[in-house]
Amino acid sequence: MSAFLFQVPRLAARLTPFTVRPQCVGLFLLCALLLGTHAAAAAEATKPPPKPPTAAAIAARKADAAHYAACMAKIDTNAKDAFDDADSWVALSGSEAAKHCAAAALLKLGFPDEAAQRLQTLARTSNQDNVTRAHMLAQAGEAWTEAKNWEQANAAQSAALGLAPKDIDLWIGRARTRALAQNYGLAVDDLNAALKLAPANPDVLVLRASAYRYMDALDLALEDLNTVLKDSPDNPAAHLERGIVYRLKNQPNAARADWAAALRVLPEDAPMIEDIRRNIELLEFPEPTAPPAPASATKP
Repeated sequence: MSAFLFQVPRLAARLTPFTVRPQCVGLFLLCALLLGTHAAAAAEATKPPPKPPTAAAIAARKADAAHYAACMAKIDTNAKDAFDDADSWVALSGSEAAKHCAAAALLKLGFPDEAAQRLQTLARTSNQDNVTRAHMLAQAGEAWTEAKNWEQANAAQSAALGLAPKDIDLWIGRARTRALAQNYGLAVDDLNAALKLAPANPDVLVLRASAYRYMDALDLALEDLNTVLKDSPDNPAAHLERGIVYRLKNQPNAARADWAAALRVLPEDAPMIEDIRRNIELLEFPEPTAPPAPASATKP
């Protein structure tokens, strides 16, 4: 998982926002939707062995897999065509893969509410195992997040965690949503849960440091970031975040050193470079603070 820093309006610096990438979330479900899951296979092991699939059935599954992969790939280049393709496929076969691609295309087209509803329905009616259904619900939560419907997003992501509480990505996803809703304390709680599953995970520590920063717990943020950079000195997200913390602590030289370290390892087209540039501007030209409100007039 790549590190995403929380985007919160309190600071003028634009940080990397949470975004939903339909083409990525779809590939996770490809095998589960079309070829079956390991959990389903384990359950079937207690039953009499089924008849081997016919050559025609194998060919049909391969064709569906190729259709799904092509549909998901098309979303980035022509989401409308991808949706039309998936919608026709749904009408023809009603397959879960087709329904998932249609929902992902709607999200890309700017209809997150409809996408979220479809993903929730898919999770509710799916024959897949709990982990796969949990990721469908998590994706619904991400769509609700895009729609800024924090209550629905939290409900979907909480339901996902109810199905798969040991999945670290689900804890991180809900933490991002809670941070975007400015519920930083709850975001930290989720990241703490993620760290119990994956102690010292650098991406989670950077995210928790970002949440601590928005809570003005700068020393706690530095503690997490120093831990990351001790083991991974070339982690650009940790350098960016620590530079921001140093900027807020009025330590400009330390901030510049961290951002320079990040720039040394980032590719030229990395979105994080814009975040660094904006923070350098804030360091060199701080935004003026609002003047104090005039004292209330009092009667003699």
